[in-house]
Amino acid sequence: MHATSARFAPARSQEPRRSLWGARTVAAGVGLACALAQMTVVAGTQAIASNEARQAAAGFHELFIHDDCTADNAEQPDTCLHERRHETSFTFGGKPGIVYDVTLRIRGLFEPTTIIGGQAPNATQPYFVIGGQSRTPDYSRWHIDVSEPAHAYTLNHYPSVSHTIYKEDFEATIPVAGGASVLVQVIDGNDRQIDNGAKGRPDRQQIIEGVVETPRPGQMLRIDVVRVAARP
Repeated sequence: MHATSARFAPARSQEPRRSLWGARTVAAGVGLACALAQMTVVAGTQAIASNEARQAAAGFHELFIHDDCTADNAEQPDTCLHERRHETSFTFGGKPGIVYDVTLRIRGLFEPTTIIGGQAPNATQPYFVIGGQSRTPDYSRWHIDVSEPAHAYTLNHYPSVSHTIYKEDFEATIPVAGGASVLVQVIDGNDRQIDNGAKGRPDRQQIIEGVVETPRPGQMLRIDVVRVAARP
C-alpha cells in the first residue's frame, strides 16, 4: 500500500474576528456608558424638578392651626368660648403659568358643618367638598381657599350638625397655580365651639398621632405635603 499524504488547509488567522469582536464590545461599552450617563442626567433633572415642586408647596407642609378655647361655657359644658377666626395665608411658589397637582394629607379634630351646592370629588371622603355655601354658619367651617384655579375646599362637611368631634385623616389632591394666594382658615358665626377637651363623651379627648400626643381643648388641623407634580 502506498501512503497517501494528507493535505491540510493552512489555519485561518483569528485576529480579524477578534478585532471585530473587540470593536463591537468597545462600541457596546461606550453605548452603555452613554445610556447610563443620559439616565443619570434625566434622573437628576427629575429629582431637581421634584424638589422644586415640593418647595413650591412648602407653605402647606406641617401647617397647624389650633382653635383653642378662650374660656369655659357654663351654659353648654361640652362647648367652650373661642375666637371666631383663625387663619394662615401664603403665596404658593413655583413658576407662573404652571399648575401643580398638590396631594395633601389632612388630619383634624373638627365639629361638623353643612355645605350646600358643593361637590365631593371622592365618595369615600364625603366631608371634603369643593365650592358650595354654608348652610350652618353657627358651626365652624374649616377650609382651604386657592386664588388660581379659584376654588374653596371645605374639610368638615357633614349632612347634619351635632355636638360631635370628628377625627379625620385623609389625602386630597388640589390644583394650585404658581404664584397663587392660599388661605387656610376656620370661621365660626358665633363665639362657641364644640370642645375636644371636654370629658365624659366618647368623641372627646382625642389626639392626632405624631402631632398632638395629649388631648387638647378646642379643635385643630394639621396639613402635610405628600407629593407635588407640575402639569405638562
